[in-house]
Amino acid sequence: MTVAPLDPFALVGTLLDGQYRVDAVVAEGGFGVVYKGWHLSFDQPIAIKALKIPEAVDASLQNSVLAKFREEAQLQYTLSQASLTIARSIGFGAVDTPSGVWAPYMVLEWLEGKSLATDLVERRERGLRGRALDDMLDLIEPAALALAYAHSRRVAHRDVKPGNLFLATTADHPGAITLKLLDFGIAKKLREGVTAGSIATHATAFSSFTPFYAAPEQFDPRMGVTGPWTDVYSLALVLGEVLTDRQVIDDGDAMALIARATDLQRRPTPRSIGADIPDAVEAVFVRALAVYPKDRFAEMGPMWEALRGAAPPRSPSKAPVHTAPMASVPRPLHETVPMASVARLSQTAPFPHGPVPHARQPLATPAPVSPQRMTPLPYSPQGFTPPPYPAPPGAYGAPMATNPQGGKGSSILLGCLLGGAVTVILIGLAVLKLVDCLAK
Repeated sequence: MTVAPLDPFALVGTLLDGQYRVDAVVAEGGFGVVYKGWHLSFDQPIAIKALKIPEAVDASLQNSVLAKFREEAQLQYTLSQASLTIARSIGFGAVDTPSGVWAPYMVLEWLEGKSLATDLVERRERGLRGRALDDMLDLIEPAALALAYAHSRRVAHRDVKPGNLFLATTADHPGAITLKLLDFGIAKKLREGVTAGSIATHATAFSSFTPFYAAPEQFDPRMGVTGPWTDVYSLALVLGEVLTDRQVIDDGDAMALIARATDLQRRPTPRSIGADIPDAVEAVFVRALAVYPKDRFAEMGPMWEALRGAAPPRSPSKAPVHTAPMASVPRPLHETVPMASVARLSQTAPFPHGPVPHARQPLATPAPVSPQRMTPLPYSPQGFTPPPYPAPPGAYGAPMATNPQGGKGSSILLGCLLGGAVTVILIGLAVLKLVDCLAK
């Protein structure tokens, strides 16, 4: 029997901002509550995420928190406009809930399907033992390319985990799956705003990462600052779990988690939990899961390009099966080519090895033609006198017919004319002779 999630804010049945109807609780976590709702203006389902605040806050701190929340909503919207695999934000606001708690909320597009975390649990319950390398790459690539785009905009997620990767389906194509990336660091931005205020003692409640998928610098700032390389580390852990259907790091207490993440001799690569992968692929994971940020890939683009390059060529019998219709909305370049490839491509001279075979040589650029100056006609009392324009060669006296086989047509015409003239002369002489005879 499934137990319905609690509604700590008592928002079910209420109307937010006059247009967002709250219908049901979907899930509750440490940071907030996710509701399913209805957008009355758009007449479409929506998701509403209300954030938990540790305790009552004064008006000034509420404004600070809401400003950070607005920044996050704007960031999520901007990124989702450029990448179809990032969940789209629709709006945001704050409410004094019926339970007496002030809570900021964000309105997001509603997604049908399930999270990768749920999918992994279901696979383990069925006794499955991981996906093939090619299948893993195809499944996670949309999230990797979405992160690559975010990193190119100098935005880090900081909480990459299976729960933030959503396997979405659509009613038009029930069998098609689109992986969506959720939640770009809402808690992190809020933590930055809140810890400077009166509730700094509750900073741990605003922890912006999930310990089982955290990078060493998230446990200990002395390891380095967080950034895109932090997402590289976390996604590498997710990839290992997808390869094996086993959580890479599953130590129970916080100290064990920290020790496991910072152990220089024992890195949490896929092989450490039994994955059978080529040496080149394992080497990519070793670098992605390095303890110190400076030793990792700086961004997701280069990491994903290296991983794709290290994977063995796909056999024809294992050609990828498209999980989305081919007539879908075209994705931007950063979603089809890793960012590092795009950067190198922009630096490559066109046709480095000469013209493309069988291509025509480009036509020479014609010389520019100077406009001719108009000369005014000379004026005389009798009017304008046109100047003598020389006739172009061959304009007059041209043969009436030509023959490309040596000019025989011209000769025949000339012969006919001469023959006619001779005949006229002979007839004239005959007439004169007849007249002379009659006169005698």
